[in-house]
Amino acid sequence: MTTSRTKIAALASLLALTAAPAGAQDFERLSTSLTDTLQTAIDLLPPGVNDVRVGLGPGFYPDFEGSRHSSIHAVPVVSLRYRDLIEVTNNEIRITAFNHLFAPAVASDKPGGSIRVGPLISLNFGRNESDSPDLRGMGDVGTSFELGAFISYLLPNDRFRVRMRQDVAGGHKGAQLQFDYTHTFIRGPRMSLSGALELEGGSAAYMKSFFGINPIQAARAGLPAYRAATGLKDANASLNGSYVLTDNWTLFATVNYERLVGSAANSPLIRLRGDPNNVTASTFVVYGF
Repeated sequence: MTTSRTKIAALASLLALTAAPAGAQDFERLSTSLTDTLQTAIDLLPPGVNDVRVGLGPGFYPDFEGSRHSSIHAVPVVSLRYRDLIEVTNNEIRITAFNHLFAPAVASDKPGGSIRVGPLISLNFGRNESDSPDLRGMGDVGTSFELGAFISYLLPNDRFRVRMRQDVAGGHKGAQLQFDYTHTFIRGPRMSLSGALELEGGSAAYMKSFFGINPIQAARAGLPAYRAATGLKDANASLNGSYVLTDNWTLFATVNYERLVGSAANSPLIRLRGDPNNVTASTFVVYGF
């Protein structure tokens, strides 16, 4: 019991440090671009006692979603898997205590398959005008506290998942819906490799916050006014891998290609100043305890 409390206390301290104002934007870029791939890579690790993992590594990502300019920054990894109750990866918390309720029904119908379902909580740190000269005049998108739920169907080498989030704190004020599929190519005692495909859509409020341009923003930024609409926002493809170096140290690598579509890609911010094609990549050395 003492060990579990110590691990949770350590995780809470690390979360507070990584979300500090000085590093908030780096943490947010990681959360929007890399958290999903990190979840997948960590899930591929063989089970063991190392259910708390912390790390740091270089991440290559755009200055904002849809930016034409990318740079390298140091970004953190914070992960917790506590029994079959809770999972934390950086800014997202998933409650997994309900998984066992669905396992028997699925197992009798499809051996090897299982359903995972539960609530989730996430932080979205928004976007700052200072992130890029191309955002000058657009103003800031505030931090969002998002509540939602997830459901996933797992086979030995495949995962189908749906997630929904709604901002309840007045940041982007909208909702997101994500569909993703992951296939595991290699799952060994030391090395694992998987690929994932994802589609993400946003409500009108969400799309307006990140891709819309109101008359005031248009006058300040020198861009045409634009009304972003509800719909599909992007399509993603990623490759995720891990290699266990020792009982405590693991090397992670991820690369993700994102293509903005629909109302997001048609925004003058993206058409005139940005690029609908974004690549995100990272390598992390992670310590588990």
